[in-house]
Amino acid sequence: MKVFIEGSLVHGLGRAADFTQIDWVRRQLIELAGIDPHPGTLNLALEDEANRRRWRQWRDLPAATIEPAEINFCRARCYPVRISGRIPAVVLLPQSEDYPENKVELVAAVPLRKQLSLDENARIRVDLCRPLTAKAMLFDIDGTLVDSVAAYVEVAQGAAEAFGLKVSTEQVRRALATGRNFLKDVVPQDQRDRDTTVKELSAHAIREWPRVLQEHAKVFEGLAETLDALKALGIRLGIVSGARSEVLELLRVAGILDRFESIVLGSDVAKGKPDPEGILKCLRQLDVAPAETIYIGDTPVDIQASHAAGVRVVGVLSGAGDSAMLSRHGPDRLVSSHTQLPALMLPS
Repeated sequence: MKVFIEGSLVHGLGRAADFTQIDWVRRQLIELAGIDPHPGTLNLALEDEANRRRWRQWRDLPAATIEPAEINFCRARCYPVRISGRIPAVVLLPQSEDYPENKVELVAAVPLRKQLSLDENARIRVDLCRPLTAKAMLFDIDGTLVDSVAAYVEVAQGAAEAFGLKVSTEQVRRALATGRNFLKDVVPQDQRDRDTTVKELSAHAIREWPRVLQEHAKVFEGLAETLDALKALGIRLGIVSGARSEVLELLRVAGILDRFESIVLGSDVAKGKPDPEGILKCLRQLDVAPAETIYIGDTPVDIQASHAAGVRVVGVLSGAGDSAMLSRHGPDRLVSSHTQLPALMLPS
């Protein structure tokens, strides 16, 4: 059963912006909830007894704790939530005796007032994120199972340099996050032979990719332990990715490829993400319903494909998408690393 509270937007004291940007606070919010905090907090007033009562019950639940690194700060409990059914955030509860019982402070990776177009005194619903259940968990590869962003940057820059062009790391990351062909961004729009140059760049990148992948990409540390913990909970595992088949060799060498019962790559579908074709094909192979499935990915297109397929989605901060970028697309949860996935789950 969902636990939720509703309150009205009120102004705070203006001190939270500095607090959320303190290094040890920011680092722990990322580690505990996948939230790289936008400066400041959103403050809600609980104006009725029914919501205050739910909030008191909520405060009795187990929660992660932000530990102060400075003596003049107190601990704060940290509850992962979703705002208005869309935006992941955390409720911070300072462990201070004089903290008001009718106040709730929200921290998110995006400016909530702007993101949700909130007027003064707007009434907001906050849903507590409870442990998840699933019969199947599907994974993206690049940025999720394999640390490969550096490999994509290397192959893009190598191809661009061969044609006297330049590409930045940020251009590559942005293209990976949005599902664009990053080589198209390398060639100026007004270049006369642009289409031919893009094709030649692509051919160069494809030739070099197997070597670059082996030299600059690696399976994330501890992945075998994470997958085994999920399987021990009764969760079946699959892969849905637009990646080329060469990346599977990294999983095979790491000894984890056989953990996955179904693998759907870009060459197996007519339409890539954000189209849900790959996810739905994998679910048919596993004979699992969308409502019983969670997808794990690192980009907005992963979230969009999951929504289109009717599966829940957890965004992971190990790849191309950052906390704010993923938050805007409404994942069910955010985590900083795959290692946190088993703790989100109940046995199926």
